Amino acid sequence: MSTFRQTSWNSFANAAKQAEMADTAATFELYATLPAQIAVRIGRAIVDGEFKPGQKLREVDLAQSFGVSRASVREALRLVESEGLVTILPQRGAQVTALTAEEVRDVFEIRAQLMGLACQRLAGAITPELAKRLEELLKALRTSRDDGEAYARASLAISEFCVRNAGSKRLADMVLSFGRQTARYTKVSLATAERRKQSYVLWRELVDALIGRKPAAAERLARDLVHGTRDAALRLLADTRK
Repeated sequence: MSTFRQTSWNSFANAAKQAEMADTAATFELYATLPAQIAVRIGRAIVDGEFKPGQKLREVDLAQSFGVSRASVREALRLVESEGLVTILPQRGAQVTALTAEEVRDVFEIRAQLMGLACQRLAGAITPELAKRLEELLKALRTSRDDGEAYARASLAISEFCVRNAGSKRLADMVLSFGRQTARYTKVSLATAERRKQSYVLWRELVDALIGRKPAAAERLARDLVHGTRDAALRLLADTRK
């Protein structure tokens, strides 16, 4: 097996394992078809950095890794493209989308506004059951602060819980779509202990606002969380391009 195939398959296997451990079944409710299953695994590999920005994704290599037809891979790549993670160019095929600094800033800003709205709504509709689950997710976030990978997963889990319980599936789908576009930048932005400390402080304040039924505070803190990630990601992006 080639290095590409071995690396790719390991990424996809890890993604499948993480999918099985997802916090809610809703995360993968749309992944019933083979192309959709392949799409989520490709997307996870991109987020995890196995496929780098600008890297070409050859249909034949992916098809061999999965043991499926190129047609299935082609459909999967179109699904990943719809999430903004892949760009398909005529006569050149698919490649991992490489966002400019301005595009990163734009996507994060949209996500910040949507996340703020979701948390504002959640704060106005919080129940004892939701509050209890939020506290559990916050605890998981706290205990993972020494591990960048684990913290990023815990942050994703609590973010998804918030938007999925905001009372609007359309809003949740929009927030999660932009979240997938920024996921790889979010992950690298949480690589340092200091950034995770800052992130956790904001999450703790946000959870307090949500449980305390304070919509305005929850909206502001949610935006601050996303903006903090944006600023850290842009600094890292600037450093890598010097």
